[in-house]
Amino acid sequence: MLHHHAQDHVPTSGTSVMRALQLAMHGLFVLLLVIGTLRGAQESGRPGLLVAGCVLLFAWYAAGLLLTQARFGDRRAVAGRLWFLVLFVGWAVLVAASAELSWVAFALFFLALHLLPRWIALAAVVAGAVVVIVAQLHQPDTATVPSILGPSLGAIVAVGISWVYAALRAESEQRRLLNAELVAAQEDLVSTHEALAGAQRESGVLAERARLARDVHDTVAQGFSSILLLSRAGLTGTHDRHQLFHLLRQIEASAATGLDDARTVVHALTPTDLERSPLSAALQRLVDRQGGDLDTRLIVDGAERPLPTAVEAALLRIAQGALSNVRQHARAGHAVIALGFGAGATDALTLDITDDGVGFDTTVDIVPSAAGGFGLRAIQERAREAGGRATIESAPGEGTSVHVELPTGGAR
Repeated sequence: MLHHHAQDHVPTSGTSVMRALQLAMHGLFVLLLVIGTLRGAQESGRPGLLVAGCVLLFAWYAAGLLLTQARFGDRRAVAGRLWFLVLFVGWAVLVAASAELSWVAFALFFLALHLLPRWIALAAVVAGAVVVIVAQLHQPDTATVPSILGPSLGAIVAVGISWVYAALRAESEQRRLLNAELVAAQEDLVSTHEALAGAQRESGVLAERARLARDVHDTVAQGFSSILLLSRAGLTGTHDRHQLFHLLRQIEASAATGLDDARTVVHALTPTDLERSPLSAALQRLVDRQGGDLDTRLIVDGAERPLPTAVEAALLRIAQGALSNVRQHARAGHAVIALGFGAGATDALTLDITDDGVGFDTTVDIVPSAAGGFGLRAIQERAREAGGRATIESAPGEGTSVHVELPTGGAR
């Protein structure tokens, strides 16, 4: 009951500091009551009756402490106020019997300010101060000014301390709520971080799948396509032993290259054509492997210079993918790969693949389908991932041109 404050906007704090302040308030009441009882018993004409009254007052106070945990529900505040009213009246009666008990008022001031609404508490403090002043003025040989000034200053000090105490409780509760909000925000941040990490992992998995799909399309699938076309060429009526032997050699070379490319894709290594030779030599070998009815040429413009491995790998894969599209879809007789080096060491690098095939309508989105189209999208994605761009120009009956421009990033 003593721990319930009628000012509901100031929540009760459970901190050790608040509990220490409450214990100090109870200790102050007991100390002042004991001192007043001892001094009053020495000066009273009926000490036994005075001591009995003080014991009853203490018993009533202790009853309030024991009833602190009682469940009064909505009547809890009313019960606390009635308890204080009885305590206040009992103290006033004892003060009338002995003015030595006047200073118990100081503890009662704190109780009033702790239990009652602000304006009622202030009225109780004023009433207590009046009781003390009247009791002091009735004492013989007592100066008027000190009798009035002392209790008044005590009441003012009690009000100030009580308001500071309430402010501390409010600040403590605010800090507790803020700490709870910070803990909740931290938990949300951890959850968000975990979700973001999961999304990044998923994004990485999808990106790696897309990269592997492009690598397979540009290497293994292109090799199988070459083998298929060469095999069909050997089965379409020619019986010349030398020509068949030459076709078998081309099939063997394509199969060997496809096997190396498959191993490269599996181990995520640099393309095998680039491991022992520059980009132009790797492109020339790519051109030489085409064979069949497609006449393919390589043109190198400018002085070749060392390039970052990522740039060389991207251009080689783009060229493989573009030629694979030409062989499968363009029905072209000629194709040209043009590799251009800028004059400066950091100038952009260009790669153009053109053919004289049937072409297509570029206004239609380039998306993968059962009929093809993955290679063209893969070319654009590879160029974008390497920091460059790829443009595809074509029209029905006018062939196709793929232009790729990549930053070299300086010498390797």
